[in-house]
Amino acid sequence: MKNCKLFFCVIFMCGVYCAYAQQTASNGGKKNLALSVWVSGNIKGMTAEARNNLQNKLTQIASKQGVAAHPGYSRFILTANVVVQEKYITSTAPPKQAYKLDITFYVGDGFEGKVFSSHTSSVTGIGDNDTKAYTNALKNIKVTDPAYKKLMDLGASKIVDYFNTQCDFVIREAQTLAASQKYEEALWKLTSVPDVCADCWKRAMDEADAVYQKKIDRECQIVLNEANNTWNVGQNIEAAGEAGAVLVKIDPSSNCFDQAMALSRKIAQRVKELDDRAEAEKKEELQFQRTMEEKSKQLEQLRIEKNAEAEQERVKAYQDVSIAWAENQQIHYVPFW
Repeated sequence: MKNCKLFFCVIFMCGVYCAYAQQTASNGGKKNLALSVWVSGNIKGMTAEARNNLQNKLTQIASKQGVAAHPGYSRFILTANVVVQEKYITSTAPPKQAYKLDITFYVGDGFEGKVFSSHTSSVTGIGDNDTKAYTNALKNIKVTDPAYKKLMDLGASKIVDYFNTQCDFVIREAQTLAASQKYEEALWKLTSVPDVCADCWKRAMDEADAVYQKKIDRECQIVLNEANNTWNVGQNIEAAGEAGAVLVKIDPSSNCFDQAMALSRKIAQRVKELDDRAEAEKKEELQFQRTMEEKSKQLEQLRIEKNAEAEQERVKAYQDVSIAWAENQQIHYVPFW
């Protein structure tokens, strides 16, 4: 019984404290140019296995150049097209199938189908059959080729130019989405601005801060109403536990966090009144209540502190929301060929 009576207090304070701590973990600094790797399904003659091999090679290239983004996270992509330049039988014993492939790598806007930079290289593969020869050719793509840096640099320059001319439009579009309570999609658009576009990135992050605040404030009110309704229906130990499980979803930075804390104290007090515990146990719970209130003060202090690290973590929170949104969408890119 004692554990049940402490359950509500523990789940609310510990849950909120841990969630906030995770939100304020370091993300290693701002993002740079971010490219999602994508392989079209319409490359002529390419099998599923070959497509996976090409996807892996592109991912390795993006990672080595420091531009890899979460799949579907960025409107800007690194992709490639493969054209069979030559197909022949080797003169070896036994004879083998051979392919010479021209692979053109692209950096561009995957939504508008616009190419910013490209580079073509040739690879050869030999195998027992067509499939193995084609796949072996893709395996010979050199992910350390210095030409990829030029490809990325030129692409980055064009992307900066894009945001210098389209920044107002990007922000207005996000504002329109936020006005329709499509906060996650709005954050996705705003966080797609890479920090290589310094001026636009700053404006986008300022707008993202406003959008994110609206999002968590709305969610806070919904959760608080749910917790109130749950508690008002039961007003017993079980209802306290259910309300506590709901309240831990509230972001400490939301505008109704204080109301959530007030509700938690109200429920905790009622739980005490419902209990016949021994005097020693009552003293223990009073001590726990003081500990809970102290943690609340600590959270409040964390919430109001403004420093560079806190700002970086706020940006990470925007990115986490936008990534979660993108994962639940079917992002469609346009081929460049």
